[in-house]
Amino acid sequence: MNEEDQKNCSQLLEEIRSEMKLVRAELEHLRMLNEQRLKSIEKICEDHETRLRDVTAGVTQFRFWSSVTSGGSTAMSLLAVLKSFLN
Repeated sequence: MNEEDQKNCSQLLEEIRSEMKLVRAELEHLRMLNEQRLKSIEKICEDHETRLRDVTAGVTQFRFWSSVTSGGSTAMSLLAVLKSFLN
């Protein structure tokens, strides 16, 4: 291998190293973007789960109070019927 061939090989090697640096930098950038996207999706999921739990608690509380008032109304009706028979 003559001196010119060695110089060409050296230049080619440097170009390959330079290209590899660029590829690694791009991969690192993509990894960081993917981490940000994943964190964003996880935050959205947590928020959605919290909202669902809050809504479920509200519905449960509404059903409880609805049952209590319905039961109270029934009891008052029965008392009125009994009172009317006793008078």
